Amino acid sequence: MLKDGKCGGSLSLESHKDSKARDLSHWSLIVAVNNESVLRQTLLSSPVIDDGCQVILKRSFPSAGAAYNSGIAEAQNEIIVFAHQDIYLPSTWKLQLERALSDLDGRDPHWGALGFVGVMKRPGNEIVGYCYSTGLQQIVGEPFAAPVEAMSLDEIVLVIRRSSGLTFDEALPGFHLYGTDLCQQARVKNLKSYVVQAFCIHNTNGIKFFPRDFWRGYLYLRRKWRDDLPIRTCCTTITRWCGPAIKRIVKDLAHALLWPRKVGSRWDDVSDLRQFVEREQSKYETL
Repeated sequence: MLKDGKCGGSLSLESHKDSKARDLSHWSLIVAVNNESVLRQTLLSSPVIDDGCQVILKRSFPSAGAAYNSGIAEAQNEIIVFAHQDIYLPSTWKLQLERALSDLDGRDPHWGALGFVGVMKRPGNEIVGYCYSTGLQQIVGEPFAAPVEAMSLDEIVLVIRRSSGLTFDEALPGFHLYGTDLCQQARVKNLKSYVVQAFCIHNTNGIKFFPRDFWRGYLYLRRKWRDDLPIRTCCTTITRWCGPAIKRIVKDLAHALLWPRKVGSRWDDVSDLRQFVEREQSKYETL
């Protein structure tokens, strides 16, 4: 396993970009880090991070875009994964992603971005995905078979092809909504984005209301993509008149003052969490 962008044991980009084999024998993982303990106990304890994974850790960056673009410049592999430091990738994750990549090789080999939770690009714009969130204290979504074309993607885990040329907008402030922006950038390049099934665990503290930085990102994307609105995200809808945003802020304030939300919290022992989630999956998938 390689850390801090130090490279070795990886196949070159040239040997990958024209290949249709997406077996993930070599792949790059980029992480923006601000909590070493969470990183070590959660993401880096994932069994799929092996000698074929180039781990690139980025610290002290002002935005996700700046951190991830710095990582892209160091990535040596065609498949690049961007993950939160509090994500756990179980042993099944890699095989499930390989299957999704194989499927896309047949239907759309020039895809743009992939995620594991997102908003469908079709009438209704429903949220689709399959993962477990400790913050929400539940399994999110349900199993699905084929990749689903997406309008926007949640940022917990994102995947791109190095050869797509996609990068992140470093002017987008903070660490929110960059998955939504990435999908719009892919669309401009005539590349489609998809939600694929590769079950993961988000070992996070729940949030009772969105922070100020989230709404700064919202307003930035509202200006940037004003000719393409509305754009639905997993959390709200970006519109010209900000109606959904205002409703969400009012609702959050009401909950904070009158009806405090109960949210989950991060587990310290990821092994216990993994076993708990496996039991929940077993019950869920036999319904």
